[in-house]
This record gives sequence, C-alpha cells and structure tokens, in this order.
Amino acid sequence: MSKKNKKNTKINQRIKKYFDDDPFDVGIERVESEVLSELFHYLGIYEVAHSKELLVKTARMVWSEADSSIRKLILEFFANNKKIYVSNKPKEPEETTLEKIDELLQEYTLTNDEVTQIYGEFASQKAKKITADKIYSKLQYIRHEQKMMKLQKAVDGIFDIDDSLEFNADIHYVLLGQSFHKIHTINTKKYEYKHLQETDIEELVKEIKADKESAKQSFQKRIDEFISSIPSPHTILSDKEIVSSLRSSPPKAKQKYPLIKEDILNELISKHLSLISLDVHNEELMLGVEEYINLPYSEERFKYKLDLHIEINSFLESVWRDEELDFDDVLHEAKTEHEKHFLEELAYLVNECKKISSTLKLSDADLYNKIYEHLLDILPTSLIITPKISRKVQKRFIYSIQGEIIKAQKHALLAQTIRDFKNLFPLARSIKRKLILHIGPTNSGKTYQAMQSLKEADTGYYLAPLRLLALEGYEGLKDDGVDVSLITGEEQIIDADATHISSTIEMLNFEVDVDVCVIDEVQMIGDSERGWAWANAIIGAPANEIIMTGSPNSKEAVIALAEYLGEELEIIEFERKNPLKLLPTATNADDVQKGSAIIAFSRKDVLRLKQNFSKQFDVSVVYGNLSPEVRREEARRFREGETDLLIATDAIAMGLNLPIKTLLFSKAVKFDGNNDRELTASEIHQISGRAGRYGLNEEGYVGALYSDVLKIIHKNFYKEAKKIEIPFKVMANLGHIQLVASILEEKSLYEILKFFVKNMEFNGPFIASNLEDMLEASKITDEYDLDIATKYHLSCAPITLKSPYIVSVFESYIRKIEQKHSIDYIPPQLIGKYAKTTQDLLLAEDMVKEISLYLWLSYRFGDYFLDQEKARRYRATLNKYIENSLHQSGFVQSCKMCGATLPPNTKYNICNSCYKKNYGIKNRKRNRRY
Repeated sequence: MSKKNKKNTKINQRIKKYFDDDPFDVGIERVESEVLSELFHYLGIYEVAHSKELLVKTARMVWSEADSSIRKLILEFFANNKKIYVSNKPKEPEETTLEKIDELLQEYTLTNDEVTQIYGEFASQKAKKITADKIYSKLQYIRHEQKMMKLQKAVDGIFDIDDSLEFNADIHYVLLGQSFHKIHTINTKKYEYKHLQETDIEELVKEIKADKESAKQSFQKRIDEFISSIPSPHTILSDKEIVSSLRSSPPKAKQKYPLIKEDILNELISKHLSLISLDVHNEELMLGVEEYINLPYSEERFKYKLDLHIEINSFLESVWRDEELDFDDVLHEAKTEHEKHFLEELAYLVNECKKISSTLKLSDADLYNKIYEHLLDILPTSLIITPKISRKVQKRFIYSIQGEIIKAQKHALLAQTIRDFKNLFPLARSIKRKLILHIGPTNSGKTYQAMQSLKEADTGYYLAPLRLLALEGYEGLKDDGVDVSLITGEEQIIDADATHISSTIEMLNFEVDVDVCVIDEVQMIGDSERGWAWANAIIGAPANEIIMTGSPNSKEAVIALAEYLGEELEIIEFERKNPLKLLPTATNADDVQKGSAIIAFSRKDVLRLKQNFSKQFDVSVVYGNLSPEVRREEARRFREGETDLLIATDAIAMGLNLPIKTLLFSKAVKFDGNNDRELTASEIHQISGRAGRYGLNEEGYVGALYSDVLKIIHKNFYKEAKKIEIPFKVMANLGHIQLVASILEEKSLYEILKFFVKNMEFNGPFIASNLEDMLEASKITDEYDLDIATKYHLSCAPITLKSPYIVSVFESYIRKIEQKHSIDYIPPQLIGKYAKTTQDLLLAEDMVKEISLYLWLSYRFGDYFLDQEKARRYRATLNKYIENSLHQSGFVQSCKMCGATLPPNTKYNICNSCYKKNYGIKNRKRNRRY
C-alpha cells in the first residue's frame, strides 16, 4: 500500500467517529445544510447551491476526488465542530468473545486442561475473528503436545526440533590399557509428524525404545572404530593426552571427531603460531595470533593481533589422524585480507589528511610519518581503524600542522613578494641600461676593449672573478691615471676621490650607480657554486652600460637574460689574435722545453710533477690553494725568465697573462667534487688559450705528456663548447634574507637558506642557487646566539670547510663575536725558512687562508678584528715562506699519522707501520670472515 493510501485509510477511519461509526458518504446525509455551507467555506469553496441535496452530492464528490490534504481539512472541520451525527438505525448487540468460544467448544469433549488452554489462547481476540477452524487447529496442537510429553516421559528422552529423540547413553571406552564408561547424548532416527500423531502411544513407546538401543549400538560401534583408527604411536598426542581428551569430551558434541582439551590445543597450535588467544566453538576454532605489518614509508614493523577461523572438524580430523598440521595457507589468506583492509582504511585516512594539509605539499613519506605520530599510539591491536579512531587522528593531525599551515601561507606570501627577481634590484630597474657582450676565445682582445671603454667612462665598475684579477684591474686603471678604489673580500684600498671601483664580483654594491660596469668572464654564470654572483650582477648592476666579456658559449645565456630584462643587447664577437696549434703526438717528459706549462688537476699532482721536473728545470708552480700573492709571484718569476717551466692547475685559466709557448696536459680528467670526469671542451679551450699569448709568442702549441691524455684533448679541442644551461642560479642578498626572516619569523639562517633554495619559484629563467658551502657554514653559525645579519655575513666568509684547521679557527671567531670580545691575530710559529714536507706546506697555505678569513671579517666586524696590519705583515711572511718552499727541488713526504719520512714519490700518505697497525688488523678480521 502506498503512503498516500495509508494516510487516506487513517482519515477514513477517524472521521467515522463523528458519524456514529458510519462511513463519510453515509454520515454526511445527517449533516444540516448550514453546517455543510460552513464546511465549503472552510475548504475555500463558495459557489455551491444551497439545496440540501446538492450540498450532500457536492460533499461526496469532493471527498471521493480529494487527496489526503483536503480530507485532512474536512476531518479538522468536524473535529472542531465537536458534534456526532448519530444514526437512526437500530444496532444488533455484538456477540462476546467468551460466548463465541463457548459456542464453538460445544462440538468437542474436552478435559479441563484443554478448556483452560483454549480460553487462554483466544480470550484476548475479538469474537468475529474466532473461527471453528482455528479452534480445531489449536485443539489438535494441544493434544499432540500432551501426547509428546507422555511419550518423552515413557521413553526417557526429549524430542529434538527435527522430531528425532535425543537421549543419554552409556558408552564403553577401551584403549591404551584403560577401560571406562562415558555418557553421550545420542539421537534416534527422525519420526514423521503424522506417524507420531496417529499411532497409538503404546506402540510408539515400543518402537522408540527399539530405535534407542539401535542408535546406542551404532554409536558404540563408531567409537570402537574410531579408537582402533587412532595411530599408535601418535606423534601429535601423547597416550595421556588421548585418554584425557576422550574422557573430557562433552556428552553432547556437534563435532564429528572428539574434542581435545583446550590446554592441549593451545600447546599444539603454539608450536606453529604465535598464539595469543584460543576460543573453541561448535563449528570453528577462533585463534588470535601475533603478526607484524610493514607500514608504508616506515622502517617500523607494527605488531597486531590477527584473528584466524579454523574449521574445527577438519582440524580435529588432522590431529586424530596424526597428520602434519599446516596453517600457512589460512594464515596467509587471513593476513593478506586483514592487512589489505587496514591499508585501505589507512589510505582513506591519509587522503583525508592530505586534503587538510594540501597547502604544505608534503611528500607521501612525510605525510604518512606525521599520521603515524598520532595513529600508532591509539591503534588497537586488532589493526582496525574505526571511524572514531580516524576522526581522532584527523583532529590531532590538524592541531599538529596548524603552525606549519600558517608558515606555508607565509611562504606563499613571500614567494609572491620576490617571485619576479629583477624587481629586487630597484636602482638597476630605474636606469635605462644597455647591455654589451664581448665574446670570443682567449687571447682575442675582448677584455682589453672592455677595459678601454671603462677607462674612458666618467665613473665605472670592474667586476673580476678573482682577487688577483681585481688587483690587476685596479693597478691597470691606476697606471692609466684613473682614480680607483680596490674592494675585495679581504682587502680594501679606498681612494676618497675615486671615480672607479675594481672589485671581486661578489663585492658589487647594488646601491652605487655608475656609467660603465665591466663584468669579466661572464661564462662563469654557468658555474654550479659561484654562478649566482654573475646572474645577480647582470640583473642588478646599476650602470648605464653593462659590458660583459666571456667565451662564445655564454651567448645564448646572455640573450635569454636580456630578453627577461627587456633591455637592449649588443653582441660584439672577437677572433683570436694568433694561432693555436694542437701537437700531433704526445711529448715525452725528456723532450719538454723551456717556456712550457704543464697542467695537472690537484695540488698533490702539481707538487709531484714539480719534484720530477726540478731535476732539469727551475720550476714555478701555481695551484688554487696558494694565496693570490704567491700565485702572482710565481707567475712573475716565470714571466721574467727566473724559472724555465710552469707547473699549474687550471687556476691559470683565468687572469694570468703568461709567456707560455707550449701547454702540455698531464691528465685529461679532473675531480669535480663528486666524481673524476673528462675535461669538457670549454675547459680545454680556456686552459689551452693560455698558450701563445699575443705580443709574447707568435703562436701557441697544445699537447700532452701521454698519448691517452692527448687522445682526449684531440677529441674535445675542436668541439664547440657546451652552451650554458638555463635556468640560472640566483642567490638572496642580505636584504632578501632579512625579508624572508621577517615573514617566516625564522631565526635559523640554515632554514631560511634552505627555504630559498627549495621553495622559491621565479618569473624568469632562474632557480635558487644550491649554496652548499653557505648552507654548511650556516649550520655552524646557527649554534650561536647571533642576529640574522651577523649569521649571514659569517656564512658568506671565505672558509674551506674541508680544512679542519680553518673550521676550528672560524668557530673560535664566532664564539668571540657572540661574547662581544675583541679577536687578536696570533702569528704562527714557523720552523725554518721553508717547508720540508708537503704537510708543512699545506699548513702554511691554511695559515694564509686564516689571514684571508681574518681580514675578510675585519671589514664586516671592525669592532672585533683589530689586528689587520699585523695580519697583513704575517701574510707577507707566510707567502715568503711558501715561495721559499716552492723554490726547493722537492719535498720530503711524511706519514700523516706518526710524521715518519715516507719513500720518494710514494702514492700513500701513511707509512707501512701505521698501515699495519691501523688497517692490517681490520683486513685480517675481514679475511677470516670470508
């Protein structure tokens, strides 16, 4: 029945109340005309004739066609009227329930008990619903039940639901030298209902007793057969356990095989599973076992309780038949299904938390591990994430990331603020700048022309890649009568009347505008460590004219920058002034001539080659670890003919104008900080270009000491250098760092730099520089109570993090700055006039770096570093000591552990005794293991 019909039926029944239990169509005839008119007005029907006949007819029509809402209004009207329209027809008195029962029972001869039960069954029913058939059926049921009660008493049993007789029988057990009796509950065959109802009770008693005896004998036979089938000896159960289990097995068991005592079951199963709990049911064993799950994105294994359902009959059969117990399949299936369900619930929880934390852009690993922080301590051993647990974890998760979300919002604000990197240099953007690019190979005059333009300008800036080049630029301008200041990280010579500045590129002042700015070696923009300085300078140098000099492979990079900046770019290409020839064969060491340069790629190789060639030549050496002053002096000695041969690293590739006729590579591979790799075409071009300098030699020659090296040089010499990759690395200056610190409310410089490197996105061809050294230095500065500006300047300091000596000095300086104590320069105690070992030479080189660090810091923290002149004096002393050391024909190598002298040209830096003492024992132990 539809809901509408149900409502109408209820209204039809309720309205009868006002018509003396007559239906609406009948009762409406008894309603007065005035009341009917009021009814129609109540329903909003006004144009109805006032004759009684038409009013009644219309009311019947409205009622029959109306939906439940109209009928409800009609019911309300009569309910409000509170009048009952009584019928004039006489009513017949209703027959009572008891009268009806008495009348129907006249047909039967009944016992008092039967009469009582019949009255009890029908007394609460209405008389019209009681029928003769119902009385007959109930009487038949009562008499059958009475018969069955008598029958059960007579045969000493109880009829089961399937009409078989359940009874107790004494069963005899004989096994393993023991004999005992045990009561079992047994069932006879099933009896037909009709047979039980129609057969005389005496006959039934006789029949059932015979069936009982038959069922008992059959059960006894099964027990005897089962006992005889038990293997002997039994490998799973002991004799005692067999007898005990049979004795304790319940009389009424649903299992096909005898139950085994629970403590025995526990012991049996525990041999195969990490059992926690055991429950025995009619059809299955419920096992709780200990299991572990490998959580996603976590090394932690979570312990949980796994429920196993074992079909009891098959299990008991395996035990009694002495078969091997195997839980592998059921365990694997249950574990797989349970963990699958858990992982689905976990994935749902993670997805919900991912929506909540979408602004944080957490990696999957970070997201899972944050959730584990809140989930694992409340996760039940059942490994089930209920909706309640899920809501609780989400609530905790939201609370835990509120701070991070606020921080992420600040990140977004910051990213929006500094996304367009060029706008971080407002002075440069206020000038209509012109960009000029001088490109060409080495010895092509590109830098010379740029410097000529700089000299002719009223004001200017020369930005050099090295302190040595900045010094040469300073001296060149000064020699031509230009008032100039020198600004490097560790040295400043300020001329109050200066119109020009020569500086290292990192020292560019973005707040001083000039007419011309020369940016030298612009291809360095592609350098992984320092490229940011060139990118920042090209974008932010405040000059009317920016002249860049560099190799041809920088062309596309500069064009891309000019397009980003929307500034005019003029490109001037230069050709090499004298030829550079590649030697066809390797040059034997004995055939090396005066005026040659030999290139290696490590300090160790340079010093080894120097020792070898010092037997026949006076040698100058140049490598990166030497101070600029020593490098310059070594170059001068070679240039002025005091030495015959130059042995150098690729440190000569920039800034040294030397009379090299022939340049020979000793190697064609170099260590790039991670791996040994072949030289690139660009590196070979840059280094080779030092040979045959214009005005010093008519032509230059390039070769190698070994044929395999020459093969690599030949392969790359004529190759076009790889174009500089875009995007460019850019670096935040102090102003940017302070902006980040204020928005993020962050005091850790390491975190600020890490944010800048990892999170900043720019409009334009840029990415944040990786700044590995600065990040490492910032870890050190963050350990001290210093402001962000101080930390930033300290982290920019020229420190060699690979040198324990320099790092320890650096930390001592920071400690003094934190304590606001002045920092004295403590001169070194040198033994002799030169270093006798390479280790002594390295220490002297580090001492020069210490002075460079001291002087660099003195220009930023002048209130603390007061011994500048003293440091400079001792730098000169140390440089002389190093120069004297390099003039020696060779060095004695000593063991880095004990200081003992090592054999000449050894490949190792420890002696045999120290090797055996420190590594021999480890090797012997390792060999024994294998």
